[in-house]
Amino acid sequence: MDAIAEFVKANLIPGSLPFLLIGLALGVLLLYAGRRAARWGRRWLTAWVILYLLLSLPVTASLLAGPLDAGAEPLDSSLPAEQVDAIVVLGGGGLTIESSGVSTQVLSESSVLRTLAGVRLYRSLDNPWVIVSGGVNEKAGLTTAESEAMRDLLIANGVPAGRILVESGSEDTHDQALKIPALLEAHGVQRFLLVTSPTHMLRALLSFEKAGLDPIPVLASEHSATQHEGFPVLPSMNALDESRTALREWIGLAYYLLRGWI
Repeated sequence: MDAIAEFVKANLIPGSLPFLLIGLALGVLLLYAGRRAARWGRRWLTAWVILYLLLSLPVTASLLAGPLDAGAEPLDSSLPAEQVDAIVVLGGGGLTIESSGVSTQVLSESSVLRTLAGVRLYRSLDNPWVIVSGGVNEKAGLTTAESEAMRDLLIANGVPAGRILVESGSEDTHDQALKIPALLEAHGVQRFLLVTSPTHMLRALLSFEKAGLDPIPVLASEHSATQHEGFPVLPSMNALDESRTALREWIGLAYYLLRGWI
């Protein structure tokens, strides 16, 4: 089942380039498979264009992504009144770039925004632990644990190294929910904030609750403040990417439900 899941993530997410090319290739094959099949080919290609046009609209992206935040509060909202012992920041991917035997690691936008949210929360709280979580993903070109780069970003923004805990063995959200409890218990953490992107929050929160934890969800920004939003009725690449991300999460939720992970 894991191999099937990896294939779906890589090729069958609506809004992605592989899914677009697969659909277009099938439509073109139908056009050249005889008169009757050509009629269906034209219909298929028309439907494919309409699908991608709809997915590239900001209003569509908002509708798909809206329920995924699990009703959590954004970072700018007031912090919980109860004592918080730790901030758990989940990684969102990255890339190891190597040339001539020298390498560096670049965090994805999601990982950076989640880590910066952790920085702001640390400054607002009473010296809590900050746990950064995320391992390697060689299939995506990430050969060094993303949590290490997240730790470096925290330190660069003033979080003391002695208050940072690194979980670098997890491969996915389910794995994070299984590995982080040991860190929490070892450091006497009773209440903690769970920080991730809005589109990832529902799956993350359900995974942690399935593991017997009761986190306080806090949303990091989905996009950088430097990114300009388009008009709601005009297609854009940003909206297409957000639709793809949201659909990937919905498929991920279905997969986690089938596996009994949520």
